[in-house]
Amino acid sequence: MIDLELSPISRRIVEELATVTADEEVLVISDPEKVSVGRAITNAARSTGANATLSIMPRLDAHGNEPPGPVAAAMKEADVAFTATTHAITHTQSRLAASDAGTRVVVLRGVTEDMLIEGGMNTDYQRLKEVTGATRDVLDAASEAHVTSPAGTDMHLNLDGSSAFSLDGYFHDYGFSALPGGESPTCPQKKSGTDGTVVIDYSMDNIGHLDDPIELTFEAGTLTGIAGGSEADELREIVDAAGENAGNLAEFAIGTNPDARLIGNLAEDKKKAGTVHFAIGDDTSLGGTLESEIHFDGLVLDPTVELDGTVVLDEGTLDVEGILELADEIRD
Repeated sequence: MIDLELSPISRRIVEELATVTADEEVLVISDPEKVSVGRAITNAARSTGANATLSIMPRLDAHGNEPPGPVAAAMKEADVAFTATTHAITHTQSRLAASDAGTRVVVLRGVTEDMLIEGGMNTDYQRLKEVTGATRDVLDAASEAHVTSPAGTDMHLNLDGSSAFSLDGYFHDYGFSALPGGESPTCPQKKSGTDGTVVIDYSMDNIGHLDDPIELTFEAGTLTGIAGGSEADELREIVDAAGENAGNLAEFAIGTNPDARLIGNLAEDKKKAGTVHFAIGDDTSLGGTLESEIHFDGLVLDPTVELDGTVVLDEGTLDVEGILELADEIRD
């Protein structure tokens, strides 16, 4: 039975990463496509003695859409809320309100049964915490970034005053954790210096694995053009329909998980060490101020990343030892 296969990692998620205890109220939110994952997490939470409830809500249309009102209200009342949903509710006002109320929100957006058993979910979390934390420190200290890729990405980012985060699977004080772990994101400044072209050449939220690259053009942190094939047309329609701030450059992030795979699902794709991703839409979960109905990630393969002129990622190879050394210098 698949439940037996899902049990070990589910218990690790609940007990080690989310540190659920017997006296806590746990809410597991799922939808019809992710019920098996939601059930595995619920069973693991109940095995700790916690009072765990599984709530099934309708599948949302897109990442960043708000959940139904009753679900949002229940999130605020829980000690821990696991969001095992098809589309992420991470970057929503409902999630922010729950975090402000003290709920530890654990995001498992798009996670499948296969992802619980194989790949980036099963990694050395202590090592991942060390590397992702160091990446966070180096990214946090940077004033500017230059990102290029063989597919044509050539993007300058103004990071002066931007905070970076460590999404390593553990719960920090950011209001949420994300699984699989393995990325350090930041919210670029919306001003001069955040300009250029991003070529999404592997996967895009709400579309999946791409047949053709999608070229995004930004000026002062705002999307000014979408080019490519039919999938670019699809993305353009979504952005146009989403309205205000949908074209905001919400996020730049560096993947740090050596066990993550490229599977056409951003939940795991974007955690793969040596990749980067950019997001458009809502940035309020990352220290920004611009709200949107969507938050869409897009993956860039084989990137080169310079932070204040220092190469930390070279054609898809993350300079782990260099980053650890730079982080030590920053901390000193």
